Amino acid sequence: MFLIAGTKGETSTAGRGEFYCPQCKTYTNYRHQQVHRKATVFFISVANLKLLGEYVECQNCYNTYEMEVLNYDPQEEQENFKSLYRQGIKKVMTMMMLSDGQIEDSEIAMMKDIYSKIVDDDLLDYEIEEEIDNCKRYPEDMENIIEDLFPCLNEHGREMIFKVSCYMSIADDNFRKEEGILAMKIGKILQLSPAHMKGIIADIRKE
Repeated sequence: MFLIAGTKGETSTAGRGEFYCPQCKTYTNYRHQQVHRKATVFFISVANLKLLGEYVECQNCYNTYEMEVLNYDPQEEQENFKSLYRQGIKKVMTMMMLSDGQIEDSEIAMMKDIYSKIVDDDLLDYEIEEEIDNCKRYPEDMENIIEDLFPCLNEHGREMIFKVSCYMSIADDNFRKEEGILAMKIGKILQLSPAHMKGIIADIRKE
């Protein structure tokens, strides 16, 4: 009698639960699937030999994800985004103020007003002073933060950051070349086309 033995890959369910599905954008059921290499005799699985891989399968959309998705907290991610967005807005406004080497009271007032309207919170004097100091020491931080924000921003969000730079450039009623150059640089990082930026500027001038 010949013994027909071999191996094969086989998927089995190791667990079930509820998770936040990035595709469905809501909490839904999942299966924890594992793929084992199994020993077979006469093509019948008799023993697990090795874990080949595992994944989470959404039971609503059936997309599959790495196990780390179970640790995903949408509320924490939203809070992190809000914090980064606030930092980005403050740095853009501060760098615009510093671009011409002068900080006017009218620019400080504009900065406070814009921040209050966008994030619905007050920007205190000591926070502005800290931001000015940070931007002087680490001017590259503005570009880094905008680049980090970019994947999370829709078109409206990108337009808003560019608008902030434009408003700051006219805060002292004396538009300077340095401010225009920096505003265009910000728009470029946000991947706004020259025509798009010109259209936004034209709309601001009509206000």
